[in-house]
Amino acid sequence: MPLPLLAVLLAFFTADPTPRWIAPTPTTAGPGQPCPILRRSFTLDEQPAKAEIRIIGLGHYELRCNGRVVGDTVINQSWSQYDKTIYAQRFDLAPHLRAGENVLAVSLGDSFWRVGPANDEQRFTKTDAMPDFSAGRPYLLWAEARVVTPAGELVLVSDDGWKWTDGPVMFSNIYAGEDFDARRVPTGWDAPLFDDSKWARAEVVAAPPGRVVDLDGPGLKTFEVFAPVEIKRPDARTRTYIFPQNCSALVRFTVRGPAGAKVRLKPCEYLGPDGRVKFTYTWGTNKDIWLDYTLRGGPETPETHQPLFFYAGAQYVQVEGAVAARDDNPDRLPVIEKIELVHTRAACDEVGEFTSSSPLHNSAFRLIDWSIRSNMSHIPTDCPHREKNSWLEQDWHMARAMSYRFDIKDWYGKLSRDIADTQLPDGHITTNSPNYLVGVPPHGYWNEAAEWGIAGVLVPWHIYEWYGDRAILERQYDSARRYVDYLTSTAKDGLITSNLGDWYDYGHGKGDGPSRWTPNELSATAVWALGESTLARWAEVIGKPDEAAKHRAGFARIRDRFIAAFYDPAAHTFRNNGSCQAGSSAALCIGLVPEADRGAVLDQVVRDLESRGWQQTTGEVLQVFLVRALAENGRGDVLHKIYNREERGGYGYMVKSGLTALPESWDAKPGTGNSMNHFMLGHLMEWHFAYVAGIRQREGSVGWADILIAPQPPGPADLANPNAIRTAEAKFTSPRGRVASRWSIDGGVFTLECEVPAGVRARAIMPSGSVHDLAAGRSVRSEPAAVR
Repeated sequence: MPLPLLAVLLAFFTADPTPRWIAPTPTTAGPGQPCPILRRSFTLDEQPAKAEIRIIGLGHYELRCNGRVVGDTVINQSWSQYDKTIYAQRFDLAPHLRAGENVLAVSLGDSFWRVGPANDEQRFTKTDAMPDFSAGRPYLLWAEARVVTPAGELVLVSDDGWKWTDGPVMFSNIYAGEDFDARRVPTGWDAPLFDDSKWARAEVVAAPPGRVVDLDGPGLKTFEVFAPVEIKRPDARTRTYIFPQNCSALVRFTVRGPAGAKVRLKPCEYLGPDGRVKFTYTWGTNKDIWLDYTLRGGPETPETHQPLFFYAGAQYVQVEGAVAARDDNPDRLPVIEKIELVHTRAACDEVGEFTSSSPLHNSAFRLIDWSIRSNMSHIPTDCPHREKNSWLEQDWHMARAMSYRFDIKDWYGKLSRDIADTQLPDGHITTNSPNYLVGVPPHGYWNEAAEWGIAGVLVPWHIYEWYGDRAILERQYDSARRYVDYLTSTAKDGLITSNLGDWYDYGHGKGDGPSRWTPNELSATAVWALGESTLARWAEVIGKPDEAAKHRAGFARIRDRFIAAFYDPAAHTFRNNGSCQAGSSAALCIGLVPEADRGAVLDQVVRDLESRGWQQTTGEVLQVFLVRALAENGRGDVLHKIYNREERGGYGYMVKSGLTALPESWDAKPGTGNSMNHFMLGHLMEWHFAYVAGIRQREGSVGWADILIAPQPPGPADLANPNAIRTAEAKFTSPRGRVASRWSIDGGVFTLECEVPAGVRARAIMPSGSVHDLAAGRSVRSEPAAVR
């Protein structure tokens, strides 16, 4: 029964209006233990003018009020290093409240707060990422709602007045999937007039150790909805739905059938030749990921459902125990009336678009775009199915690419906090943040790689450079400094090393994994140097000149030792195992090449590429330096040759293979252990925006105060390639406003159309090298097409 307003005031205010952490009892949870649902009824004398709730629901939660979901986010509760920081989310309650009885209702499920075992030995879980921060409290709720009425402000809190019972989610696991029994949904449980007298009272429990911080980054929302384009029928009880896009998604479906009938749905990114999905990428475990749905019934009542707490990367959904609409159904199985993939990602605003005259390049751009989207979760993930972990190396080397497409300022700001939270007392930053690699020692094989940990320096610096956010430099400086000092402490004879290096470099015939062409001590020492030079600039910005001098000196020492240890002045290459591309490009970009030899070192990179038919050998970590070294040193023509290729080992091959997202490896191996949805190799996107369209900041610019539009079109010889870009257009909403570039080559004339915002310094650099200051607004310039 609802409490009268006076009782509400007494219950919520006169004793202690402080929200408490509450938990259902018993507090144990196992594979057979349903997830809880909780509710709280209260009465308002009049319609509130304003109402807001701050809420934490561990592991994941769905908040409802008076029978409706509150907010437009899904799979709520941001993943974090929970023992350090737990994020509260805010929602507007006012549209849901009314005079009279009101009900707040919460469903809880599992997340990385506690990753329990699967409820079936054939269900996949990632054994080295099974964290348990819960300390025996697998489900926790904390809430504070402030309701403003003409009579004053009410503060409604989580306390032992909340009641709970087992809910319809029978199993929840971030990796394995989710089971839902629709028969167990109490009718009206989230609305007024419901009798909860038999429900148990929640228990007030001790607060977890993590500090509570408001989430200022984006939550997860739903975006594109994909319908199947084909149905396979491997047997009488199985249907496999084929969708046009591989993406991170909720599986939404409408089913009709008898009460108690069970339908199993397996979202997967690989389809075998027999028309069945195959989870070839679950670490060789031969285990599957699935959703079980038990119907409420009956046959004339369609039921629509999507998981509450589980998404997966998928392009195919195999449905077992049901038939498709309009199929023959002699066994009277449930009927799938409709099924969709509902793309789910962090709600970062889209800010950039790129298109060109080349179908290959447009398709390659789309592959990268969908892999970025699919790994924009509560953290940047490496893949949306088997891991969902935040491997840090891709976050810094893909930062510019992602920032051209999405506003990632707040999302990356939260990532920066995660990195600081996971940092060890000795300053070491592990390869994952939050660090969910349970059982992997902090300094073990998978956790000791400078090319990963350097994200603790380069991610905050990117936020400052790109968005002009000086505050993040103040907040993160100590963490960044401690990490670079940690790297210094590990040096032997002036060099450091790494277990991983230029991960997944290509063309050595030795399989994917740690770098083969480039010595790991070269890549690790190079990023250590980059950390020192970045901290020198950082310290200057925040007014620490002594620190800046220290880091400049540190960079100089590393540079001298790097050249002495790795550089061959006769060959103009750095030490390598058969290809100089990655190491030399990194050295050029980081400032580790003798100044007089820069041109010769670049020439050797070009010669190596030419000798391989313009096939890059770089892996995911150092490819970004290959792009920048060539583009920034006058050899953009080489990049056109590299990225126009269709042979194995490049983006064109991925496109020709029919992929719809970027794979984990250069040679795109569906049906193996490789994922088909990683964004770590997506540097083509930065090239498209920054160099093909030519939209970038001038060196030293912060927050897009000084803009260049300096496109690099192909030369006449490359225009003969059917994949050549003949026109290109990019639009980008920078932190200072809209920037656009559109160029074409027609009749031997190169024409550039620019648009820049007011209040910035801007100039265009034509392919001939001529420089033109740009006024705010639109301008057009032409010149004879370049002849090479």
